[in-house]
Order: sequence, then C-alpha cells, then structure tokens
Amino acid sequence: MTQVTGNSDPRVVEAIKYAIALNSEGQSELAVQHLLPLMAEFPAAASIPGYVALFLNRSGRFVEAIEYGRQGTLLSPQSEKASLVLFHSLWKGGQRIEALDEMKRFLAIRPSEEYSKMLKEWKLSESEG
Repeated sequence: MTQVTGNSDPRVVEAIKYAIALNSEGQSELAVQHLLPLMAEFPAAASIPGYVALFLNRSGRFVEAIEYGRQGTLLSPQSEKASLVLFHSLWKGGQRIEALDEMKRFLAIRPSEEYSKMLKEWKLSESEG
C-alpha cells in the first residue's frame, strides 16, 4: 500500500497551479499566502512547502525559504526538486557549507543531472581562473 501524501489531491494540484500563476505575475507573496493554509490540511504533501520555499527564495526571503525547504526535503528526501530548492535557498542565503552538505546528502541517495551540471561548471570555472 502506498502512503497518501496529498501531493496529487486535486485541491493541492489546483492551489499549486494558481500559486505558480501568481508567482509568474510577480506576486510571490500572494502565492505563498495562497499555499500556507494547505500545509495544515495536507501535512505530508512535500510539494506545498517546496513551492513555498521556491517562492520565498525568489522573493529574497532566504531564512524562511530554508525553513520550508528543509520541511520539503524531510517529507520527500529522495526528491531532486526538493533538494535543489533547499540547496539554492541555502546558497543564496550565504550558507554555502550547508548547501554543499545538502548536495552531498542527495547525491549519496541517487545521481542528479542538475547537481552534476553545477559541479562541472564549477570545475570549468576553476580551470579557467
């Protein structure tokens, strides 16, 4: 039997679609406010804190983005998207060691094209310098 998280619940899916539309119109704060009430109703749905973290990150609210990003990775530790949102929030928030620790944590679970691409870009820029 699979665990029911709520990620595929129609209300969660529609709320996330609406929040994405708000964010694309530059209304990240409204997108966050739209999703927060669903977190109590669907506490196991990793997509909700993940998107909240993404929108907070884009708004420059890194401390809060990190908090929600961590919730997303705790709920879905094997999600590459959740890991990347947390990584970028930590990195942009100036917590580079913690960001690299998150990268290592995820790569110990499974490979990631996105992380591999980042590592190659860093290696290239070091060799050019």
